[in-house]
Amino acid sequence: MFKARIKMEVLRELVEVISTLVSEVKLTISKDGIDVKAVDPSHVAMLVLKLNKNAFEEFTGEPTEIGIDLEKMKEVLRLCKPGDIIDLQYDGGKNRLVLHVGKVTRHMAVVDPAGITDPKVPNVSPPGIAVVRMEELRQGIRGSESISDHVTISLEPDSFTMHSEGETDRVDMKLPKEGLKRLEVKEAVRSMYPLDFFSNMVKSITSSEEITLHVGNEYPLKIEFVIAGGKGEGRFLLAPRVEED
Repeated sequence: MFKARIKMEVLRELVEVISTLVSEVKLTISKDGIDVKAVDPSHVAMLVLKLNKNAFEEFTGEPTEIGIDLEKMKEVLRLCKPGDIIDLQYDGGKNRLVLHVGKVTRHMAVVDPAGITDPKVPNVSPPGIAVVRMEELRQGIRGSESISDHVTISLEPDSFTMHSEGETDRVDMKLPKEGLKRLEVKEAVRSMYPLDFFSNMVKSITSSEEITLHVGNEYPLKIEFVIAGGKGEGRFLLAPRVEED
């Protein structure tokens, strides 16, 4: 059984974060909320996310799995206006998710969750940690997008740097330790990452003013963030690009 009421803004953020990687997702329902694990088709990036039951206006959940077509969910969200409440109920007998928005009811066929990849989450602990303000990170990304298709993130004991370099131009954004909420690294570390994935991940996170980046030498990048105003949490993992000598 699954029955819930949720603010449009919370559901939209959940859908946007997940759809950066996949078009279909398996929602794992429990009495405590919803869990998501997803990996993109190229296996470059992964998402692990938990939306707690207190992120909902009302929530009743028993252990079950529901496969969702995210484009169909976006169609429902396009019916909404700010502040709307969406009612959701899973009809297991007809294998449908029923959504109510105002006077509109959408009966949505669900996807067989058995056909959706259930990735194993690696235990990744890069040695460097930086907490960066979203506003500054987005500015650095905007500066890099016209230069290159990849970005290098470096941590030193006294600074955080984003660097992109093309054939003729380069962009650097350097933040001193004093301007960061947290910076922990014993010695300099750096890795290069695909910019399109990194950019889409950061843009999808809308209710965090800052995110935590875990960086190491040719380590996957781990991005920790909150959603739903702190009533949920997630982390992206992004594989590094091997830098050519």
